[in-house]
Amino acid sequence: MHRVDVRPPELPAFFTTTDARKAGVGEARLRRLAQAGHVTRLRRGLYAVSAAAPTGAGRATAYRSLVLASSAAHGDVDAVSHLSAAALHGLPLPLGVLDTVHVTRVSGSPRTWRSPGLWVHHADSVEASLVHVEDVMVTSVARTVADCLRAHGPRVSVPIADAALHRGLTTGQEVWNELTMQCHWVGRVLRADVALPLVDGRRESWLESYAAVRFHEWGIDPPVPQLVVLDEARRFVGRADAGWEADATVVELDGKQKYYLPRRGAGGAAGAGEGEGEGEGEVDPEAAFAAEKARYDALGNLGVERVRFGLTDLLRDRPGVERRIRDRRRLGSPERFTGSFATLPALAIPWF
Repeated sequence: MHRVDVRPPELPAFFTTTDARKAGVGEARLRRLAQAGHVTRLRRGLYAVSAAAPTGAGRATAYRSLVLASSAAHGDVDAVSHLSAAALHGLPLPLGVLDTVHVTRVSGSPRTWRSPGLWVHHADSVEASLVHVEDVMVTSVARTVADCLRAHGPRVSVPIADAALHRGLTTGQEVWNELTMQCHWVGRVLRADVALPLVDGRRESWLESYAAVRFHEWGIDPPVPQLVVLDEARRFVGRADAGWEADATVVELDGKQKYYLPRRGAGGAAGAGEGEGEGEGEVDPEAAFAAEKARYDALGNLGVERVRFGLTDLLRDRPGVERRIRDRRRLGSPERFTGSFATLPALAIPWF
């Protein structure tokens, strides 16, 4: 029996037939590798190494690899766009399977069409705003955010828009300009109409943005993002993920990034989003927990009501989240609160 070689180390997780030939793997051997289950043919000219689905930070890295390999296999008539462009720009990706590459045909495509693993969008009469990332043609950050606001629901698009504004990659006005150029695209603005009022670049993480969308879906009035808490002398005590000033109540969201501390001398916070940052800081759960507890207690000592939950609660325990928020806000008392609140300047898209 002919022995099938295991994956050569030169081949990345996603690769084209050109990549394989450069690594000395011909088409016949590729077919044998596919038959043995070592690689998977995604579509003509594009393959993936068979492996368990990545999680955490590896998930975004794997999707970026898929996008780059797909772009190499598909030629230069398309620009990477939508969720795929968001990945290349380093913006947060949604929950769920990431196995489809989005591109926009820059010319010659009268309609949108799909095939397994590929979604080709067309731009109507609007000229796409393009940049290059890693030598790949990609829609600009403003255009990418606008496309995601139109094409995806708020759970997907709001965290992307929030992150782009928060990191200063684009402005609300630039995104709005892109959307206004697309306003004549019949039937394509409804999702954006829902998402735009929810966008706020003050939010610092995917989880904060996702929670804001869930609150909107559940009919909970939106808390102020990144609410600053000051003591009696107006000295800084802490900044809550969100809060309701009138009820002296704040929301704390538990995400992985809270348990990473910067390396000594690193000069910055570790990690930019949920599940990211492993390469930027060292794990020190005890120190992180102690710092978080001291901050949490300091807020309580001022008379602030606190409600705390994580992603699992948002996904699986709507009644519990709603009950805890309702109970804490009912107990909150501006008269008992001995400090004061301050808000950061809003970072939104001028949709009105």
